[in-house]
Amino acid sequence: MVIVLNGTQRREKQEYFDRLFSLRYQIFVKGRGWALPSVQGPLEIDQYDVDEAVYFFDLDENDEIRGSVRMTPTDRSSLLADYFPHLIENGSSPRSPLIYEATRYIVLPARTNPSGVRLGKARLINAVVEWCLGMKLSHLQAVVDTATLSSFVEMTHRTMPLGLSYPYGGGRGAPGGGECVAFRWPITHEVLNDVRVYGGLDRAQWTLPDPSNRGSIPTQPVLH
Repeated sequence: MVIVLNGTQRREKQEYFDRLFSLRYQIFVKGRGWALPSVQGPLEIDQYDVDEAVYFFDLDENDEIRGSVRMTPTDRSSLLADYFPHLIENGSSPRSPLIYEATRYIVLPARTNPSGVRLGKARLINAVVEWCLGMKLSHLQAVVDTATLSSFVEMTHRTMPLGLSYPYGGGRGAPGGGECVAFRWPITHEVLNDVRVYGGLDRAQWTLPDPSNRGSIPTQPVLH
């Protein structure tokens, strides 16, 4: 089950957010060695955890988080624009009211075989693309480790790299560092269908959210 919460609900839904920020600390700070801000808990919370941020939680039958991603409006909050503008080499602007940016992408599939991994990714990203369609966005963009770009290309051949790969975090071989690249997806029904085919989702697992405006974020499950 995927639920969608926005940043203004951090107090109302504190249990979900505390668990998410704790998971992010374990994965990105402890696991990957990223030098990220953290607070007592420990919790990983940064400058993009703002009221305008939109959070997708993929929950299992025990209400445990098995996947999550944060979406931010690029005209106000963009990691790409603030820290990685050099990744854009095709002249595109990193900011637009019609483009949201995905960060802190986590997938913890229940099954680690290839089909289970694909299903876990598709279940979460299907909900993201559905939401973007409902919001009438033009694109979704992200900065990812270069090694993972191929997995997004596998989901849809409509994946558009914005430039070449560059080192981050101090350079090659540095703790917490690596190579990264930026890409965009057009928000279309073709991309949505590509994601569903990639994950083997059937129609019973689809529920399209229909927010009435940009300030209306669905808080009920959007995917079962």
